[in-house]
Amino acid sequence: MMRGTSYSLVRLRSGPATGILRLAAFLLLCSTWGSARVEPQARPAEYDVKAAYLLNFGKFIRVPANAPPREHFDICVIGTDPMGRVLDSLAAGEQVESRPVRIRRITNAADAATCDIAYLSASDSARIDSELAALRSSDVLTVSDAPNFLEHGGMIQFVLVAQRVRFSVNLNAVHRTHLVLSSELLRVALSVTGNAAAEVQR
Repeated sequence: MMRGTSYSLVRLRSGPATGILRLAAFLLLCSTWGSARVEPQARPAEYDVKAAYLLNFGKFIRVPANAPPREHFDICVIGTDPMGRVLDSLAAGEQVESRPVRIRRITNAADAATCDIAYLSASDSARIDSELAALRSSDVLTVSDAPNFLEHGGMIQFVLVAQRVRFSVNLNAVHRTHLVLSSELLRVALSVTGNAAAEVQR
């Protein structure tokens, strides 16, 4: 059962993980969830996988060297939180670039401008445009499972394909910031729109 095993499958401990190991973890995420027929009670497992993706995305993004130092690596959930405490459990004791991971839950998108990753819930899709506008001038990786999130200017959108959680990337939105995505991340994306020439090799 996914809920009983997802942490050991997708958790990347802090330390010298190689690019191959990190890429393998993402491929496991793509293939593990949804191996059984989807029933209503299986829905929480979908968000287990999405929570793991949110945590691991941090290992595949780079910020400018001259960016102001931050004590924590903040993953922020804006509005409705469908992941519950799964994200907290996965993040406990984790670090990204030597910064402890911290989960924050925020009601106002403007307060997420200092976050590293912001998840915008699909259940709040009516507010997606205003939330993205509030973050547009900030170096925050925006992620959502809201329909047409990339078309609205989001950076990473979760999608379900054959009952598996995948993600698509909008590099045009990423390039409006100072963020750089690892080429490893782009290779396992379902689709990538925009110019990938500037993305870093890691």
